[in-house]
Amino acid sequence: MPIYISKSKYISGLQCPKLLWTQYNDKNAIPAPDAATEAIFAIGHSVGDLAKELYPDGIEVPWSRNLEETTAATMDLLPQRKPIFEASFQIDGCYCRADIMVPVGDDSWDLYEVKSATKVKDVNVADIAFQTHAIERSGIKLDRLYLMHIDNRYVRQGEIDPAGLFHAEDVTKRARALQPGVAANVAALHRTIDGPCPDIAIGEHCTNPYSCDLWEHCSAFLPEHSVLQLYRIHKKKAFRMLADGIAAIADAPAAELSNGQLIQQAAVNSGQPYVSQDAIRRWLAGLQYPVHCFDFETMNPAVPLFDGTSPYRQVPFQFSLHIIDSPGKEPRHFEFLAEAPEDPRPALIDALKNLGDDGTILAYNMGFERGIISRLAEDFPAEAVFLRSLNKRFLDLMTPFSSFWYHDPKQKGSCSLKNVLPVLTDTSYDGIAIAEGGQAQREFQRAVFTDVAAEEKAQVLQDLRAYCKQDTQALVDVLGVLQGLV
Repeated sequence: MPIYISKSKYISGLQCPKLLWTQYNDKNAIPAPDAATEAIFAIGHSVGDLAKELYPDGIEVPWSRNLEETTAATMDLLPQRKPIFEASFQIDGCYCRADIMVPVGDDSWDLYEVKSATKVKDVNVADIAFQTHAIERSGIKLDRLYLMHIDNRYVRQGEIDPAGLFHAEDVTKRARALQPGVAANVAALHRTIDGPCPDIAIGEHCTNPYSCDLWEHCSAFLPEHSVLQLYRIHKKKAFRMLADGIAAIADAPAAELSNGQLIQQAAVNSGQPYVSQDAIRRWLAGLQYPVHCFDFETMNPAVPLFDGTSPYRQVPFQFSLHIIDSPGKEPRHFEFLAEAPEDPRPALIDALKNLGDDGTILAYNMGFERGIISRLAEDFPAEAVFLRSLNKRFLDLMTPFSSFWYHDPKQKGSCSLKNVLPVLTDTSYDGIAIAEGGQAQREFQRAVFTDVAAEEKAQVLQDLRAYCKQDTQALVDVLGVLQGLV
């Protein structure tokens, strides 16, 4: 049975021949898509369906595992000279399904590749060049080549307007420039598939243009504390160290490390945390009670759900708040969680009044929370004075860790709350139903904006409350540890 390279496999092969070889010869080594990846696929499908609404007279080629059937069905539709969705072509070891083809003039077609991103990327152009090669080798004349992506300037008012949501960028010149090399690339990729597994060292290609499914396998040789974990190290620099035989943080040349990285290296070498008590004490002196430990949960749908919002706009739907009235006092807890499929922001703003008029608002990586509040002030000008007053009160609990006033080698170069918390305390996010922000967003939208059973919705909302509460309880716990250190 002949082997055909699809457009996704073509991109895989350009990224890493070993990945391509594994996809064809050792499929079981490729992990199943996780929930986050599945969600990306679902977004792509929904965005693609919206793009088809731009061509109400279009005809879709039915999907079949039999590639010959989809190709034959496409050829049968071409003479009708109507827009075709998922047009399929199979030739010269290539197979592609084009998102949208629109007839132009008497005998030509425009090609549209639809993406849920907000701009054209180089990988998209390579994808279109591959499709152009397969389509034109099949005897079809293409005129203009477009990447249709989401326009993040679009603002929803009423029903979604696909004509406003999408921007079709002409990439004909860029794709045509790549097209002459496609045939040679395809031939080389077929040789890769037919040959032994390539021996490819890890490098920047492992995350560009996509995070590779084989990363865990290919990077298994790295030591526990590898140079890739150095805080904020540029990948090019880290991979250069690896190429020079320097894999462990302990062996990294001191002259090439920043002050924070030197502290990290010293902590790794000693096996003990580094603590700057004076710096932590000065930072703690800036706290003003009552201290409000605060955290938002947000969603940023590709297709805006509410009037006045744009694609990928961060919309807060939940917050948790622990208030410590005075040092050592047991905190009080407040929370807000939207439960209905409507704009949650007006009710959330009202609930923010629990932050009071004074006292520090403590967040972890506070730029996120402050950015959400600033955007709320723009969108709800009647509340702008109140909202902007909140932003003046923030203090960032991440600062002692990102400044390396405290660093434990078990953090492995990360200052994220989920890495810091289990190092400083006996608690973590392990074992809870919802354990990270992306999952919280997906589960909220699924439970509130889709048709799920009442019992399931109630459970998801309960899990969301537990997760967000854990976030602010973590702030309380980390703050307590820092106070105990000094």
